[in-house]
Amino acid sequence: MSQHEIGPGHVLGRYELLMPIAAGGMAMVWAARLKGTRGFQKIVAVKTMLPKLSEDDQFEKMFLDEASLASKVRHPNAVEILDLGEQDGVLFLAMEWIDGVPLNQLMKAAKQKGGVPTTVATRMVMQACAGLHAAHELTDGKGKLIGLVHRDISPQNILVTYDGVAKVVDFGVAKATALGDGATQAGQLKGKVSYMAPEQVRGEPIDRRADVFAMGIVLYALTTGKHPFRKESEGATLFAITAPEAVIPPRKFVPDYPQPLQDVLLKALEKDRDQRYASASELLKALDKALPPSARGSDEEVGAFVLGLFEEQRKKSQATLADALERADRHQLSSKTGPKFTEATLSGQSGVSALSTVGVAASLAPPKPSIVDIDAAFAGRDGKRFVKLAIVGGLCVVGALAVVLFMSGTKSAEPTTAASKPATAPSAEAVVAHVTAPSAAPAMDLDALPVEPATPTSSSSSESTASRKAPSSARGPAAPVAAPAKSAAPAAATKPTWKHDPGF
Repeated sequence: MSQHEIGPGHVLGRYELLMPIAAGGMAMVWAARLKGTRGFQKIVAVKTMLPKLSEDDQFEKMFLDEASLASKVRHPNAVEILDLGEQDGVLFLAMEWIDGVPLNQLMKAAKQKGGVPTTVATRMVMQACAGLHAAHELTDGKGKLIGLVHRDISPQNILVTYDGVAKVVDFGVAKATALGDGATQAGQLKGKVSYMAPEQVRGEPIDRRADVFAMGIVLYALTTGKHPFRKESEGATLFAITAPEAVIPPRKFVPDYPQPLQDVLLKALEKDRDQRYASASELLKALDKALPPSARGSDEEVGAFVLGLFEEQRKKSQATLADALERADRHQLSSKTGPKFTEATLSGQSGVSALSTVGVAASLAPPKPSIVDIDAAFAGRDGKRFVKLAIVGGLCVVGALAVVLFMSGTKSAEPTTAASKPATAPSAEAVVAHVTAPSAAPAMDLDALPVEPATPTSSSSSESTASRKAPSSARGPAAPVAAPAKSAAPAAATKPTWKHDPGF
């Protein structure tokens, strides 16, 4: 199965894909459902690698690195990685579902309404710093720092929920520098150009301070509405980042920009890494002190701001997801099939006769007193056996009646009285034998009878007429078909042992 064949309804591991929600340079992200027992289900996000990269060992390694590194990060401000799997050559990553929007969409929507308030902007950056610091502090089994660096901090990789919580996502180009190969290869850049640190652009070994620089760019863009380095081309942008000149102070664009906040921002954007904050935690603490308590934002304030911009979009997204879930449920119901009483299923039942099973199935429907309806209900191989059984029994009954009529005619023709009749007349035993023959019929070998299609009741009447015209020698073998004493055993064997199936 290739990426082109993946679509809503496909199942990857334990996850049922519902609908696509985003596509990036490396992968596509789906809304998916994790189902469990007793009706449990959970909405998750599943990332699948794009087909053009499936045969690229380098990008596949980056994808696997994201899973192995990010899955170890445990923090409310970092997206949780739930699972990693591969099915039919498709790599997929399951993550927690975020009910929110990317920060770049938030900035774009807010620009039309005057921008993001300073209190909301600083609160979101502080939350992202907390999640980023948790990733930076990741250790191995012996307690040694791994040296994890995200290397792609940008507004696209920070999600903000409608509850006002910012989360860092996408460790696709993250690197554990302490595990070796901390330097970027010559001529190769990883991450978004406009959010790189100077040492990252120059291809030097990097550490967590490169992520601090990128977070400073995010804060600058959020609070001023402008990017501090972006130019008309990537080359010009890279030159502006590596140039020795300091970044333009925010107060050049926003005269009432808080001075303490500007000081923190300029230190985070120092081009000499030794002059920056040493960690995301230090940046977080500095931001917390830069604003007075009355100017500090809260999760509730952030959530209200996000919901005010995207309330209609949230409703549409929820409705779209609900429709996708309903379609998935309908598809599952339509694919399910109920129990079928076919020849194969009937013959495979242990200890249950086919006729008794068909009889129970027929009893679930309203009663059908018509002979024709009953014959129709017994169609198929078992119905043929039933018709043969009825024909044999009918022949026996007709034979018995013929003997009685014959004996009655003989008695009326003889001049002797009943008292002079011998007590051992054979007619009584013959009558008893013929009358009990139908109850002993199940002991016959039905498979030895010729297999013919079930015919209307007229076939039995024609055979009955033929039997009346046949000589008595043709009817002679009918009497010893079964002894009366053995008729009880087959009757017990055909007693229905079917039990109620809770699936009905």
